[in-house]
Amino acid sequence: MKSKSVAITAGVLAVIIVLLLSYFYIEYSNERELNSARMFLDYQVKQLNKNIEDQKLSSLALAKLIGQNDGVQDCFIKDNRQECMDKISNIVSSLNSVSMYKNIKIHLHTRDFKSYLRSWNFTRFGDDLASFRFLLKEADRIKAPVAGIENGIAGTFIRAISNVTKQGTKLGTIEVMLDFDHISGFFKEQGIDLFVLIDKNKTKIIRSIQADNLLDDYYVSNYTSTNLNAIEILKEIDFENVNFYKSRTHYFAVTPLVDMSLNRLGYYVLHINKDLKEQSLLNENFFFNSLF
Repeated sequence: MKSKSVAITAGVLAVIIVLLLSYFYIEYSNERELNSARMFLDYQVKQLNKNIEDQKLSSLALAKLIGQNDGVQDCFIKDNRQECMDKISNIVSSLNSVSMYKNIKIHLHTRDFKSYLRSWNFTRFGDDLASFRFLLKEADRIKAPVAGIENGIAGTFIRAISNVTKQGTKLGTIEVMLDFDHISGFFKEQGIDLFVLIDKNKTKIIRSIQADNLLDDYYVSNYTSTNLNAIEILKEIDFENVNFYKSRTHYFAVTPLVDMSLNRLGYYVLHINKDLKEQSLLNENFFFNSLF
Protein backbone atom coordinates (compact mmCIF):
# COMPACT_ATOMS: atom_id res chain seq x y z
CA MET A 1 0.00 0.00 0.00
CA LYS A 2 2.82 2.31 0.95
CA SER A 3 4.72 1.61 -2.29
CA LYS A 4 1.58 2.34 -4.26
CA SER A 5 1.20 5.70 -2.48
CA VAL A 6 4.85 6.53 -3.20
CA ALA A 7 4.37 5.62 -6.84
CA ILE A 8 1.31 7.86 -7.12
CA THR A 9 3.16 10.73 -5.45
CA ALA A 10 6.15 10.24 -7.73
CA GLY A 11 3.82 10.16 -10.74
CA VAL A 12 2.10 13.39 -9.70
CA LEU A 13 5.45 15.06 -9.11
CA ALA A 14 6.66 13.91 -12.51
CA VAL A 15 3.55 15.33 -14.16
CA ILE A 16 4.00 18.62 -12.29
CA ILE A 17 7.67 18.79 -13.30
CA VAL A 18 6.80 18.09 -16.94
CA LEU A 19 4.08 20.73 -16.88
CA LEU A 20 6.43 23.26 -15.29
CA LEU A 21 9.19 22.50 -17.78
CA SER A 22 6.69 22.79 -20.63
CA TYR A 23 5.45 26.10 -19.25
CA PHE A 24 8.95 27.53 -18.88
CA TYR A 25 9.93 26.26 -22.31
CA ILE A 26 6.88 27.88 -23.90
CA GLU A 27 7.59 31.12 -22.05
CA TYR A 28 11.23 30.98 -23.13
CA SER A 29 10.23 30.28 -26.74
CA ASN A 30 7.71 33.13 -26.73
CA GLU A 31 10.23 35.54 -25.25
CA ARG A 32 12.89 34.44 -27.74
CA GLU A 33 10.43 34.86 -30.61
CA LEU A 34 9.44 38.31 -29.37
CA ASN A 35 13.06 39.44 -29.02
CA SER A 36 13.93 38.07 -32.46
CA ALA A 37 11.02 39.92 -34.03
CA ARG A 38 11.98 43.12 -32.21
CA MET A 39 15.61 42.86 -33.35
CA PHE A 40 14.54 42.12 -36.90
CA LEU A 41 12.18 45.09 -37.08
CA ASP A 42 14.71 47.40 -35.39
CA TYR A 43 17.09 46.56 -38.21
CA GLN A 44 14.36 47.22 -40.78
CA VAL A 45 13.68 50.65 -39.26
CA LYS A 46 17.35 51.47 -39.89
CA GLN A 47 16.90 50.27 -43.47
CA LEU A 48 13.83 52.48 -43.79
CA ASN A 49 15.74 55.55 -42.64
CA LYS A 50 18.53 54.76 -45.10
CA ASN A 51 16.04 54.38 -47.95
CA ILE A 52 14.47 57.73 -47.12
CA GLU A 53 17.86 59.45 -47.01
CA ASP A 54 18.81 57.87 -50.35
CA GLN A 55 15.58 59.11 -51.89
CA LYS A 56 16.19 62.61 -50.53
CA LEU A 57 19.64 62.67 -52.12
CA SER A 58 18.28 61.36 -55.41
CA SER A 59 15.51 63.97 -55.53
CA LEU A 60 18.02 66.67 -54.60
CA ALA A 61 20.35 65.78 -57.47
CA LEU A 62 17.42 65.59 -59.87
CA ALA A 63 16.02 68.98 -58.84
CA LYS A 64 19.39 70.60 -59.34
CA LEU A 65 19.85 68.92 -62.72
CA ILE A 66 16.41 69.92 -64.03
CA GLY A 67 16.95 73.45 -62.73
CA GLN A 68 20.02 73.70 -64.98
CA ASN A 69 18.05 72.60 -68.05
CA ASP A 70 18.13 75.28 -70.76
CA GLY A 71 14.50 74.70 -71.73
CA VAL A 72 13.30 75.14 -68.16
CA GLN A 73 15.37 78.28 -67.72
CA ASP A 74 14.13 79.72 -71.04
CA CYS A 75 10.45 79.24 -70.24
CA PHE A 76 11.00 81.09 -66.96
CA ILE A 77 12.78 83.93 -68.74
CA LYS A 78 9.99 84.19 -71.33
CA ASP A 79 7.32 83.76 -68.64
CA ASN A 80 5.75 81.21 -70.96
CA ARG A 81 3.73 78.65 -68.98
CA GLN A 82 2.88 76.62 -72.08
CA GLU A 83 6.56 76.10 -72.86
CA CYS A 84 7.12 75.10 -69.23
CA MET A 85 4.20 72.66 -69.40
CA ASP A 86 5.61 71.02 -72.51
CA LYS A 87 9.11 70.80 -71.09
CA ILE A 88 8.06 69.48 -67.68
CA SER A 89 5.61 67.00 -69.23
CA ASN A 90 8.43 65.56 -71.36
CA ILE A 91 10.73 65.31 -68.34
CA VAL A 92 8.07 63.56 -66.21
CA SER A 93 7.26 61.18 -69.07
CA SER A 94 10.94 60.25 -69.46
CA LEU A 95 11.46 59.72 -65.74
CA ASN A 96 8.35 57.56 -65.29
CA SER A 97 10.22 54.57 -66.73
CA VAL A 98 12.48 54.56 -63.64
CA SER A 99 10.85 52.81 -60.67
CA MET A 100 11.89 55.43 -58.12
CA TYR A 101 10.38 58.19 -60.27
CA LYS A 102 7.25 56.35 -61.40
CA ASN A 103 4.94 58.79 -59.58
CA ILE A 104 7.20 61.83 -59.66
CA LYS A 105 5.65 65.28 -59.41
CA ILE A 106 7.41 68.50 -60.41
CA HIS A 107 6.39 71.92 -59.16
CA LEU A 108 7.75 75.24 -60.47
CA HIS A 109 7.55 78.39 -58.33
CA THR A 110 8.06 82.07 -59.03
CA ARG A 111 10.71 84.13 -57.27
CA ASP A 112 8.09 85.43 -54.83
CA PHE A 113 7.05 81.92 -53.69
CA LYS A 114 3.92 81.52 -55.80
CA SER A 115 2.99 78.37 -57.66
CA TYR A 116 3.87 78.66 -61.35
CA LEU A 117 3.21 75.16 -62.62
CA ARG A 118 2.19 71.82 -61.13
CA SER A 119 2.95 68.82 -63.34
CA TRP A 120 -0.08 66.95 -61.94
CA ASN A 121 -2.53 69.87 -62.23
CA PHE A 122 -1.87 72.50 -64.87
CA THR A 123 -5.02 74.47 -64.01
CA ARG A 124 -4.01 75.28 -60.42
CA PHE A 125 -1.37 78.01 -60.14
CA GLY A 126 -0.77 81.46 -58.72
CA ASP A 127 -1.43 80.53 -55.08
CA ASP A 128 0.97 81.93 -52.49
CA LEU A 129 3.08 79.25 -50.76
CA ALA A 130 5.20 81.49 -48.54
CA SER A 131 3.17 81.01 -45.37
CA PHE A 132 3.62 77.24 -45.01
CA ARG A 133 6.45 76.00 -47.24
CA PHE A 134 9.59 75.94 -45.09
CA LEU A 135 11.78 74.20 -47.69
CA LEU A 136 10.92 76.78 -50.31
CA LYS A 137 12.06 79.65 -48.15
CA GLU A 138 15.08 77.72 -46.87
CA ALA A 139 16.37 77.12 -50.42
CA ASP A 140 16.06 80.85 -51.05
CA ARG A 141 17.76 81.74 -47.77
CA ILE A 142 20.83 79.54 -48.16
CA LYS A 143 21.00 79.87 -51.97
CA ALA A 144 21.43 76.11 -52.31
CA PRO A 145 19.26 73.04 -52.94
CA VAL A 146 17.48 71.51 -49.94
CA ALA A 147 15.59 68.26 -49.40
CA GLY A 148 13.31 66.86 -46.73
CA ILE A 149 9.86 65.56 -45.96
CA GLU A 150 7.19 68.23 -45.96
CA ASN A 151 3.44 68.64 -46.08
CA GLY A 152 1.86 70.58 -48.88
CA ILE A 153 -1.47 71.00 -50.62
CA ALA A 154 -0.82 67.82 -52.64
CA GLY A 155 0.07 65.79 -49.55
CA THR A 156 3.20 64.62 -47.74
CA PHE A 157 6.17 63.89 -49.98
CA ILE A 158 9.93 63.63 -49.99
CA ARG A 159 10.65 67.00 -51.54
CA ALA A 160 13.75 68.63 -53.00
CA ILE A 161 13.94 72.27 -54.05
CA SER A 162 16.58 73.97 -56.16
CA ASN A 163 16.83 77.54 -57.36
CA VAL A 164 16.62 78.06 -61.12
CA THR A 165 19.23 80.66 -62.03
CA LYS A 166 20.67 82.16 -65.20
CA GLN A 167 23.91 84.14 -65.12
CA GLY A 168 23.58 84.64 -61.38
CA THR A 169 19.95 85.79 -61.51
CA LYS A 170 17.26 83.77 -59.79
CA LEU A 171 14.39 83.00 -62.14
CA GLY A 172 12.34 80.86 -59.79
CA THR A 173 12.59 77.47 -58.09
CA ILE A 174 11.94 73.88 -59.06
CA GLU A 175 10.63 71.21 -56.72
CA VAL A 176 10.87 67.44 -57.19
CA MET A 177 8.33 65.43 -55.18
CA LEU A 178 8.62 61.68 -54.59
CA ASP A 179 6.06 59.52 -52.81
CA PHE A 180 6.74 56.44 -50.65
CA ASP A 181 5.62 53.77 -53.13
CA HIS A 182 9.15 52.91 -54.24
CA ILE A 183 10.22 52.34 -50.63
CA SER A 184 7.07 50.29 -50.03
CA GLY A 185 8.07 48.11 -52.96
CA PHE A 186 11.55 47.63 -51.52
CA PHE A 187 10.12 46.21 -48.30
CA LYS A 188 7.37 44.23 -50.01
CA GLU A 189 10.02 42.24 -51.87
CA GLN A 190 11.28 41.08 -48.46
CA GLY A 191 7.84 40.15 -47.12
CA ILE A 192 7.47 43.33 -45.06
CA ASP A 193 4.63 45.83 -45.22
CA LEU A 194 5.27 49.56 -44.86
CA PHE A 195 2.49 51.92 -43.82
CA VAL A 196 3.05 55.67 -44.09
CA LEU A 197 0.52 57.25 -41.75
CA ILE A 198 -0.11 61.00 -41.86
CA ASP A 199 -1.86 62.74 -38.98
CA LYS A 200 -5.11 64.18 -40.34
CA ASN A 201 -4.78 67.18 -38.03
CA LYS A 202 -1.37 68.09 -39.45
CA THR A 203 -1.97 67.94 -43.17
CA LYS A 204 -3.05 70.44 -45.79
CA ILE A 205 -4.11 67.73 -48.21
CA ILE A 206 -7.14 68.57 -50.34
CA ARG A 207 -8.97 65.40 -51.36
CA SER A 208 -11.87 63.18 -50.44
CA ILE A 209 -11.45 59.53 -51.34
CA GLN A 210 -12.60 56.29 -49.76
CA ALA A 211 -9.06 55.40 -48.63
CA ASP A 212 -9.02 58.46 -46.35
CA ASN A 213 -11.45 56.67 -44.02
CA LEU A 214 -9.32 53.56 -43.44
CA LEU A 215 -8.17 54.98 -40.08
CA ASP A 216 -9.88 57.60 -37.93
CA ASP A 217 -6.89 59.82 -37.18
CA TYR A 218 -4.44 59.08 -39.99
CA TYR A 219 -4.28 58.97 -43.76
CA VAL A 220 -2.54 55.95 -45.22
CA SER A 221 -0.36 57.93 -47.61
CA ASN A 222 0.83 54.86 -49.53
CA TYR A 223 -2.51 53.02 -49.57
CA THR A 224 -2.06 51.96 -53.22
CA SER A 225 1.20 50.12 -52.55
CA THR A 226 0.75 48.51 -49.13
CA ASN A 227 -1.11 45.55 -47.61
CA LEU A 228 -4.44 46.86 -46.40
CA ASN A 229 -5.32 43.51 -44.80
CA ALA A 230 -3.57 44.68 -41.63
CA ILE A 231 -5.65 47.85 -41.26
CA GLU A 232 -7.93 46.38 -38.58
CA ILE A 233 -4.93 45.60 -36.40
CA LEU A 234 -3.50 49.09 -36.95
CA LYS A 235 -6.66 50.43 -35.34
CA GLU A 236 -5.58 48.74 -32.09
CA ILE A 237 -2.22 50.49 -31.87
CA ASP A 238 -1.56 53.57 -29.73
CA PHE A 239 1.06 55.01 -32.06
CA GLU A 240 2.06 57.80 -29.69
CA ASN A 241 3.06 55.42 -26.90
CA VAL A 242 4.50 52.28 -28.52
CA ASN A 243 7.38 51.52 -30.85
CA PHE A 244 6.77 47.77 -31.01
CA TYR A 245 3.46 45.92 -31.06
CA LYS A 246 2.38 42.27 -31.27
CA SER A 247 -1.07 40.96 -32.14
CA ARG A 248 -1.34 37.21 -32.53
CA THR A 249 1.13 36.36 -35.33
CA HIS A 250 1.52 39.99 -36.40
CA TYR A 251 4.45 42.19 -35.40
CA PHE A 252 4.70 45.95 -35.90
CA ALA A 253 7.47 48.53 -35.51
CA VAL A 254 6.37 52.16 -35.12
CA THR A 255 8.67 55.12 -35.71
CA PRO A 256 7.82 58.84 -36.03
CA LEU A 257 7.63 60.56 -39.41
CA VAL A 258 9.07 64.05 -39.03
CA ASP A 259 9.55 66.94 -41.42
CA MET A 260 12.55 69.17 -42.03
CA SER A 261 11.68 71.25 -38.95
CA LEU A 262 11.42 68.09 -36.81
CA ASN A 263 7.65 68.41 -36.50
CA ARG A 264 5.94 65.03 -36.22
CA LEU A 265 3.60 64.57 -39.18
CA GLY A 266 2.67 60.96 -38.50
CA TYR A 267 4.30 57.55 -38.29
CA TYR A 268 5.99 54.87 -40.34
CA VAL A 269 4.78 51.40 -39.44
CA LEU A 270 6.58 48.23 -40.53
CA HIS A 271 4.64 44.96 -40.34
CA ILE A 272 5.40 41.26 -40.66
CA ASN A 273 3.07 38.30 -40.25
CA LYS A 274 4.83 35.22 -38.87
CA ASP A 275 2.40 32.74 -40.39
CA LEU A 276 2.70 34.15 -43.89
CA LYS A 277 6.30 35.29 -43.97
CA GLU A 278 8.26 32.85 -41.78
CA GLN A 279 9.31 30.36 -44.40
CA SER A 280 10.57 32.82 -46.99
CA LEU A 281 12.49 34.79 -44.37
CA LEU A 282 14.02 31.67 -42.84
CA ASN A 283 14.89 30.07 -46.15
CA GLU A 284 16.89 33.10 -47.18
CA ASN A 285 18.54 33.38 -43.73
CA PHE A 286 17.47 36.99 -43.69
CA PHE A 287 19.48 39.02 -41.14
CA PHE A 288 19.91 36.08 -38.75
CA ASN A 289 19.08 32.38 -38.84
CA SER A 290 17.15 32.29 -35.58
CA LEU A 291 14.29 34.58 -36.61
CA PHE A 292 11.20 33.09 -34.95
